[in-house]
Amino acid sequence: MFSASLSSAFALEGTQRAEIKNPRLANSFGETVSQNVNTHQQVQISADVANKQTTPQVFVYIVQIEGSNGVTHKLTWISASLNAGQTLSPAISWTPNRPGSYVANMYVWDSIKDANALAVPISYKITVS
Repeated sequence: MFSASLSSAFALEGTQRAEIKNPRLANSFGETVSQNVNTHQQVQISADVANKQTTPQVFVYIVQIEGSNGVTHKLTWISASLNAGQTLSPAISWTPNRPGSYVANMYVWDSIKDANALAVPISYKITVS
């Protein structure tokens, strides 16, 4: 009889390589603010990104802000790197200029060019008055 088992030495793949959680809005001092913001109020859209691998990982944190009609109002990203097991809280600045309901979709990819997801994307609802 032949048997085989997988060892944990194998590298994590796909969206298992990183985790994105705890989405939030913050002010310029990094203090958390509510999901209800005013027009022309600058906020930082942030989340905790964790490298679940045993090796360093370069990544891009992407934020796409969509209005209630599905139109993208902002699409931007920043690149960074995480050591094995490290967590970072990147933030993207946004100043809404119109009232309404918005959704911030957050992604973690290996790069813009290759566009391989490292984590399952998350969303965060924002109300602007």
